[in-house]
Amino acid sequence: MNALISTASNVLQDTRGRVATLILTCIALAIVFSFWDGLGDLWMRWGQQQELSHSYFLPLITLWMLWERRDALTRSVGAPALSGFVVAGAGMFLLFLGALTHIMVAVHLGFVLTLISLPLILGGWSLFAISVVPLAYLFFMVPPPYWVITRMSHSFQLMSSALGVDMIRMFGIPVELSGNVIKLPTETLQVVEACSGLRYLFPFLSLGALAGYFYKGPLWQRVAIFLSTIPITILMNSFRIAVTGVLVDRYGTGHTEGALHFFEGWVVFLMCIAFLMLVIWAFTLLRGQKSPLAFVGFETVPARTPTGTWTQPAFVRNGVILTAVILAMGVFVHAVGNRTILIPEREDFDTLPFEFPEWTSRQATLDVEVATTLGADDYIIADMTGPDGQYVNLYIAYLDAQRDGRSWHSPAQCLPGGGWEPVRHDIEATERLNGERYFRNRMVIEQGDDQMLVYYWYDQRGRKIANEFMMKFALMWDSLVKRRSDGAMIRLMTPVMPGETVGDAEARLNAMQRELEPKLPRYVPN
Repeated sequence: MNALISTASNVLQDTRGRVATLILTCIALAIVFSFWDGLGDLWMRWGQQQELSHSYFLPLITLWMLWERRDALTRSVGAPALSGFVVAGAGMFLLFLGALTHIMVAVHLGFVLTLISLPLILGGWSLFAISVVPLAYLFFMVPPPYWVITRMSHSFQLMSSALGVDMIRMFGIPVELSGNVIKLPTETLQVVEACSGLRYLFPFLSLGALAGYFYKGPLWQRVAIFLSTIPITILMNSFRIAVTGVLVDRYGTGHTEGALHFFEGWVVFLMCIAFLMLVIWAFTLLRGQKSPLAFVGFETVPARTPTGTWTQPAFVRNGVILTAVILAMGVFVHAVGNRTILIPEREDFDTLPFEFPEWTSRQATLDVEVATTLGADDYIIADMTGPDGQYVNLYIAYLDAQRDGRSWHSPAQCLPGGGWEPVRHDIEATERLNGERYFRNRMVIEQGDDQMLVYYWYDQRGRKIANEFMMKFALMWDSLVKRRSDGAMIRLMTPVMPGETVGDAEARLNAMQRELEPKLPRYVPN
């Protein structure tokens, strides 16, 4: 009799195991099917952008963290929770939004949220509590949008350049800084995007999070360890720039390339790790220990008391519902996600007339490398000269579709990189010729004794927008509703001439804008 009962129990356990495996397999296949395009984009960006190449290892680290918690996970399985569908629903919404707008970061975030929802849906809140930290670590594998990377890169360039110049001066070398241009007595160095430090920051952030995970201490100390990676990265990148500057000053440009390659790789990254260990050591000293490893290591995660009793019917119910929801969204995404983006007809900027009364104009072109970096489908640069020597520069960059990272470099980032220092930056209201009100950016910038007034705004499918974040929201909405993502960035600049005030320059730009406005709709469609 006992043998019969034992056999029946084993058969039941085996059946439950096969059912659970089948449900989990179906969910995994549904996720891969629905997020296929997003996963492909993720893999592509990891391979193309050096600052993201570490991301290949992050899913493996997550699996390893889950494996370390396997005993606690097994003993924390509770009643499957329907509330987990709220998290899964957020993931599905981001998938839907990303598919329609072609903003892939939404798809990437939706993928991670969907994975995070699985323990809650299938094993309850107790299982979720044990697994959420390892699964949340996957957020570090999601690349920021291209425009965020561009903004961060410019900011890091400016900070690293300023600190690097201060370090060079410590060696008694006279040096000047103009934006991202470092002027040594005999040479000039350009701190380009590759020198911004982002190639260290993104992998170092994920490493800092891992260090905080292993550190056995109060939460605030763990957070401090993680956040310390940002100033450490800036400091070490500035040190690399300073070393390069000193070598160039002492030995000439022949040593520059070798120094950059030597310091841009593992050497600087290992120095960052050393500084991170110093931060950890400082916290261990505060807690009365001398060894920096005293509070670092594997921490046994206790199991949580199961929230309710796990039952196979509830598990199957939630698993089937989740699979159906993910598959339905996947079918929708593949059906409409590749829909054609509408590109309106327009005239090329080559035909834009410049018959401004008493003004002469000359068109300029960008060099091939700069034009490739900007990636505009059409652009125009016009230098206009007035009868009394006044000067106005017009730059318009147009994109047929803002997707796959194609967007504009904001003048608020580019101009400081060229050595111009912003004195004032406002968003001001103005009016079209028809009386319609809109907003534009107004900047006053200086370089030495020279002063310049700048207007710029984003002309987006009938909207004139000053704020970049509002421009991104409008882009998502119009991609969803109008199936359009075209638009232009328009910039007008004029110097404040000797004997003039900023008000005189403002009157000149306003007059030029009024002349330009009625001509634009043929080239920048509403």
